[in-house]
Amino acid sequence: MTLNDQLRHLPKFLTVREVADFTFCHDRTVRRWIRSGTLSALETPEGLRIPRRELKRFLGLQEAS
Repeated sequence: MTLNDQLRHLPKFLTVREVADFTFCHDRTVRRWIRSGTLSALETPEGLRIPRRELKRFLGLQEAS
């Protein structure tokens, strides 16, 4: 299974924990990426949410056109 295939199975909006698990890093690292502007996130009443397409951009993967 390719990385793009794995991403396709993720929810459209991910929590900080889900991104941390997917990238094998700590929650604090993901929050640091968000604070620095490296990774974009949306502030929702439930907390920060990272769009799946933003994670793909962050990982350097291109959408298949």
